[in-house]
Amino acid sequence: MQARGSAHFTRSSTRWLALVPVVFACVWLATLATRKLLNPDEARYAEIPREMVVTGDWVTPRLNDLKYFEKPPLQYWATAAAYQTLGISEFASRLWTGVTGLAGIALTVWFGIKLFGRWTGVAAGALLASSWMYFILGHVNTLDMGLSFFLLAACGCFLLAQDAPPNSASARAYMWCAWVSAALAVLSKGPVALVLPALTLIIYSAIERDFSAWRRLHWATGCGLFALIVAPWFIAVSLANPEFPEFFFLHEHVQRFLTDVHRRTEPWWYFLPLLVAGALPWAFLAIPAVPTQWRLDRAASAGFKARRFLIIWIAVVVGFFSLSHSKLPPYILPALPAIALLTADFVVHRRNIRAHLLAIALGWLMALAYLTFGPAISKENISGISLQSLTRAAQLMTLLGAVGALSGWWWANRKRNFNPARNARAVVCMALGTFLGLSALLVRFDIAREVRSGFDLAQQVKGHLRADTQLYSVASYNQSLPFYLQRPLTLVGYSGETDFGLRQEPDKGLTDLDTFLSGWQSNPPGTVAFMPQSLFAQLALTGMPMRVVGSNWELVAIQKPLRSGSPDLADRVKASR
Repeated sequence: MQARGSAHFTRSSTRWLALVPVVFACVWLATLATRKLLNPDEARYAEIPREMVVTGDWVTPRLNDLKYFEKPPLQYWATAAAYQTLGISEFASRLWTGVTGLAGIALTVWFGIKLFGRWTGVAAGALLASSWMYFILGHVNTLDMGLSFFLLAACGCFLLAQDAPPNSASARAYMWCAWVSAALAVLSKGPVALVLPALTLIIYSAIERDFSAWRRLHWATGCGLFALIVAPWFIAVSLANPEFPEFFFLHEHVQRFLTDVHRRTEPWWYFLPLLVAGALPWAFLAIPAVPTQWRLDRAASAGFKARRFLIIWIAVVVGFFSLSHSKLPPYILPALPAIALLTADFVVHRRNIRAHLLAIALGWLMALAYLTFGPAISKENISGISLQSLTRAAQLMTLLGAVGALSGWWWANRKRNFNPARNARAVVCMALGTFLGLSALLVRFDIAREVRSGFDLAQQVKGHLRADTQLYSVASYNQSLPFYLQRPLTLVGYSGETDFGLRQEPDKGLTDLDTFLSGWQSNPPGTVAFMPQSLFAQLALTGMPMRVVGSNWELVAIQKPLRSGSPDLADRVKASR
């Protein structure tokens, strides 16, 4: 009787445990819909596929109805397909990022199991899901998560191909998957997706004096698959837009890397603290893991050394972008799955991780104490009620993080004898608390829309628009306005990242304020213009015919009334300057 009861309990527990990934995926995806789009990246990468759906042109990407060739189209296509299936919304705009982030965690688990063992894979997935940087970028509409996913797939399949018997069907299949993944990575963010794996393999081969992997790349069929996937769009967009190749390859990649053309220059060490911060709360487990894993592979006298390859991969990703003149935090995201794999393999085979988990718990508790008893958070242009709500969410996050780490510490103490399964479960407990805490914070983070989104302003203006209303954006460009207004704006005296598109189609913009003011007299009543608060204050002194139909901390929306002003408006504005 007791045996049957025990067997029933085991089966029941297994069924419940099988629900954990399902619940995790539902929570991960549900939080994609909790926030309005933020400027500039989220709004930009939501608007481009919206315009693809509206125009039916899936070859030439457009932003605000202007040619936009900075990035390849894979994510635009996926998001446009989501719009057609689910409707245009914040959830659909972030779906590709959310799905590739979730799939990246699943791939990390699978590669960990195949390369290093069952419990390493489980722990690696848990660590990656609880990484601050990975979690945040998995819920923000940028191109970096898609690139990271396909690079992970390419590198992981390459490693499995090296682990498979030479010339076997499985080795060939894994290499084909690696080539396909590399092609999709190029379509996600460009040639950098080829440069990073190639540099890693070159450096690995030089350090290990092992060039055998180069003979197992299946060059002929692999290059054929790669070209079959990548070439069609590059050919089609170049034929439709002869100016594309020079801008995309020379300006967006060579000049971005070698010059300050994008004004994103940072010191060479910029990514090092970001890497530590991005791997929180388990970053200090990762620091000793890397050298330990490098030494561990030294004992392997034959065969491909996967751990050393992953360490070199991390160094190449961080080093390559450190040398670049254009630096942004998400660039190092592709290094995080490799760090999670190496850290997990280190942790599950370490006899005592209790002190590390206790330190993580104490860190969370210190953060909770600061949020509770420290000085109140203040931020210009954000209401006190919104900040209080965010503070409470941050307190809940730190509390859940501490509970998760303490649960992991308790589990690690539960059995004194060393057991990889015990360590993996302790890591999962720690990661679960962090994941739930970050999810709670993300739900409340919509307050950022008060200073980083045009949603509220668009809602104020929508009721004043007709289908044929002309819209202008004067001396500014809020990237979320076209998305929320569902139409482009004519830019006045502003170019920014639309400079290339305006040079190709100059009739779609106005070069200066005087031209706009002269045209304001002849524009039909109801015309709407968005402009900075300071410019509005200047124009208000001139008696310009207008009425305010919306405003936020940054912009004012004005509308031309039924009666037009005097024809000398431009002259009076000049005189007031």
